[in-house]
Parts: sequence; C-alpha cells; structure tokens
Amino acid sequence: MQKSERGLMIGRFQPFHRGHLHLVQQILSECNELVIAIGSSQFNYTFSNPFTAGERIHMIHEALIGENVSLDKVYIIPIPNSENNSIWLQHLKSMVPKFNVLYTGNAFVKGLVIGDENVQIKNPDFLEAGKYNGTHIRTCIVSSKNWKKLVPNSICRIINSMDGISRVRMLYETQGISELRSEIDMRDYPNIK
Repeated sequence: MQKSERGLMIGRFQPFHRGHLHLVQQILSECNELVIAIGSSQFNYTFSNPFTAGERIHMIHEALIGENVSLDKVYIIPIPNSENNSIWLQHLKSMVPKFNVLYTGNAFVKGLVIGDENVQIKNPDFLEAGKYNGTHIRTCIVSSKNWKKLVPNSICRIINSMDGISRVRMLYETQGISELRSEIDMRDYPNIK
C-alpha cells in the first residue's frame, strides 16, 4: 500500500494523551508526514482549556520524542478558532502545510470538509475513546483519580513541573461546576462537589 503524502489531525490536546499518541502512530503508518493542528489555540486558563498553546506544543513535542517518533516528519501548529464555519476549511488550510488526508471522527468537521475533493477524510482508529479523552483526564485530576496512566510519561512530568494539577483544580473551583457539568455526565463522578 502506498502512503499518502501528508495527514492531518486536529484537536485541543488538553492534555495530549495516549489516545492522541495512538492516532499519531496510525497516521505515520499511513502517511509520509503528519500535521498536528492545535485547535482553539487562543484559549487557555479555563477548565476546558487549561493549558496555553505554547504549553501544548511543548507537551506534544516531548511526548513524540519520548515515544521515538521522528520529528522530521511532524509539524505541530497552533490554530486559532475561526468563528465563521463556512470558511473554516480555508482558514485551516491557510495555517498549515498542504495536506491530503484529514483524520477525524467528528461529524461536524466531516460536514465542513466533505465537498473538498482534494482532502480525503479518514476515521481514526480510536483507542478507548471514553477513557482517553481530555475531559475524562481533567476530571480525574480534579477528583484525585489516577490520570497518569492515560498520558505519556513526559506529559506527567511537564504537568507536574508547571504545577498543572493545581491549575486544573483551581480552574474547576473558580469557574464553578456548570462548565464541568456541560462536559461530562456527573453520574460518573459523584464525589465532585
């Protein structure tokens, strides 16, 4: 099977976790190069987006090095949100190197890209999506559940070095439970007050 030229994955990576790493490995097995687009790059210091774009770039870079991923095949690019969904794809294309395969399981993103004959859409091979997702990891941090096994070791070190655990907890406490309730089913986390 011939590899595609360049694949793209987009996410907020709040934080980058083992599910993301699994997708990186999938894409690099199917494509010559990978673009990791850090979406919502302008948002930070909220419970949904606790880490800055620079912190997320650092986390991803270190996670890939820690897993022996060749960085000469990877671009890591922050992408600020576009509020105009009709030009979302053009905005994305203007911010990243040319890509020909977009990996997404998001139906809305697929709908925004479907008419572009130059971009193939591929469904990611998700690794336990309910377990490996940022909302679940941030909620585990707040509720003192084991989150470290869900992220690469380098991510644990970086979050600890920046006192990220305290930041996530502070953001949860200061922003109230409404933001958290909108992200998760509270029945899964009855001990969070």
